Order: sequence, then structure tokens, then C-alpha cells
Amino acid sequence: MNKKFFFLSIIFILLSGCGFEPMLKNFDMSKLNVKKINYSGKNDLNYLIKNYLNIDEKNNANGLVVNLTVTESVSSATKNSAGITTEEDLTINITMNVVDSENKNLLTDTLSAAKRLTVSNNLSSDEETRRNERNNLIRNLTQKIKFKLQLVAKQNQTKK
Repeated sequence: MNKKFFFLSIIFILLSGCGFEPMLKNFDMSKLNVKKINYSGKNDLNYLIKNYLNIDEKNNANGLVVNLTVTESVSSATKNSAGITTEEDLTINITMNVVDSENKNLLTDTLSAAKRLTVSNNLSSDEETRRNERNNLIRNLTQKIKFKLQLVAKQNQTKK
């Protein structure tokens, strides 16, 4: 027991002295300088993305321009012996392009999220399940978008 405590305390002392600090620990989203966000794709998905991102656009000549294109697809995953779909895959893709004030491309990326859904005989229940899962997938993808925007903004600040 004493050896374990001694070993853990030595590791803690070494790690605390190495200078490690999370890269985005002190990043404030309100300081993110976004000039314009362009949305394309289905309106209801764009509405969700805009609400979950919650990024204020600033009319600043040096701000970032973010282009987001969202697509959704639903495909049959499994069928029973009668050929009726019993599960389907819901996939949401967001293509993200970030350019700076000089129109230099800073980031191009595609983010995807998928969920396998069970299909029942109740159409309204299936649609409600699909809507809830769509919201969850969009929420997760917007968190990834925020993270990538923070990284791009941090890199762009260090270059200037």
C-alpha cells in the first residue's frame, strides 16, 4: 500500500511539473470572431445547427467565414424474412469550410454521425424517434464544429 501511494505521488509530482495545460481550457466562445456563417441544406437541419451552435456573427472585416452544408440520409439496414425493413440507418453529414478575411482556406472537413433505428408498425412513433435522434446527432456534430472552430481561431491568432 505504501509503495503504491509513493509511486502515485511521484507520478503526480512529475506530471504537475511538466507544464501540460489543455489547449482550449481558457478559450472563450464569445471572443470567437466569426464574420458570417453560411448554411445550406435542409432548412429544419440548418435551424437546429444554428440554435445549437449559438455563435454570434460580428461585422468585422477580420472575421472568419464559415460555410456549412448539411445532408441527411436514411437507408434500410436490416429486413425480416418477408422483406420488410426492421432497422434503418440515419446518417447526418456536415461539410465545413472555414476561410479567413483574405479568403484563404483554413479548414475543410466533413463531420458525420449515424444512428441505427428500429422500425415498427407505428409510423408516428417512428417519426418521433427519428426526430429525437436527428436532434441528438445534430447536437453532437455542433459540439465538434465548435471545437474545430476554436482550434482554427487559436491557430489563426498565433499566425498573426
